Amino acid sequence: MRLLLVIDEENLGGAELSFLELSRSLAQRAEVHLALSESAWRSHQHAYAPLSGQQVTVHRCSRALYPGTLTNLHPLLREPVARELAALMRNIDPAAVLVNLPTVERGQSVVDAARRVSADLRIWGLLHLVQQPSSLGARLGLVRDRMIASLLTRFDRLLTVSKAGALQLAGRYALPMPVVIHPPTAALRSGVAQVERETLRARHNLPPKFLLGLVGRVQLRQKGQDAALRITAQLLRDDLPVHLVVIGDGPDLPAIKGLAERMGMESRVTFLGWRQDAGELITLLDAVLLPSHFEGLPQTALQAASAGIPVVAYAVDGLTELLPPQFLVPHGDEPRFARVVHEVIDGSRIWPEEEMMRRAVEWGDPVRAAARLVELLGGKA
Repeated sequence: MRLLLVIDEENLGGAELSFLELSRSLAQRAEVHLALSESAWRSHQHAYAPLSGQQVTVHRCSRALYPGTLTNLHPLLREPVARELAALMRNIDPAAVLVNLPTVERGQSVVDAARRVSADLRIWGLLHLVQQPSSLGARLGLVRDRMIASLLTRFDRLLTVSKAGALQLAGRYALPMPVVIHPPTAALRSGVAQVERETLRARHNLPPKFLLGLVGRVQLRQKGQDAALRITAQLLRDDLPVHLVVIGDGPDLPAIKGLAERMGMESRVTFLGWRQDAGELITLLDAVLLPSHFEGLPQTALQAASAGIPVVAYAVDGLTELLPPQFLVPHGDEPRFARVVHEVIDGSRIWPEEEMMRRAVEWGDPVRAAARLVELLGGKA
């Protein structure tokens, strides 16, 4: 079976990283081609270049595959991208095309291209965030909300990363229930010895405190890093020896740094920016915080749990399926969030480490995800 996978995102976040894991595992079962833009390749060559040695053929398109919202929503403006992708599809002749969809509006140029090539070419979308554009704070969000159903029905089949997302899509847009494929996520090393942890922490200039971690794109409207600062401030007022570590980059990084400065917390927060070694850094944390306002099923939660690291999160979307109820907090309840973390620190709230490690490894297993996808496509699993 020959498959074409497409990433139309220029940035490299959890959705894209999990899609790369899926690509690698699919390459053990099928002939896999991956299309992305030349600009995405140049920006993140460290992530994409190794694929060629892992039996994935990478194709770099001259144009940005997602050149912006207005272009994505208008078929005439999408035409140049669709024309280039259609030529690639004719050359590859895939049995199916799978598009990574960070949000509900994406991938329309890829659908255009597939329809140019053949009405029978299957075009599937793997959707991470199912929220409407207005919920994401998009410009003209309410207008764009009304377009989503017609955009999503252009795909032959949709897959989502959580049951919550599948239910929302089916209910909101009267679509067939999407199949759930949890985001493929390589398990992290667990049980790092204390002496090694201390050595690695010192190497990364992390203090000998109880380290709380935020990992992911710095985007306050979704990820809620500002809430994490306020929660950390409350824990400090409770005389707990905590230190917040922020791993990631994004449009709101200057804002969150400014907030930390205004709160007088500069010495209590370490900003590491985007890190290629984020997986290693997660294993050095004592707990991961996810005060997200909405999610798919974040790769960070699977990584932390696979390494035996407790995760405390707002009870939203796919997080409610993965995490134990006692580590989920009603959305927006910062005092309760702080209390749960306090109890993790003092040992009165025990993280079910072995159970969560097994669950995270099973849910994030890239081999399992690839086998399920090949089975759905009608190939030999």
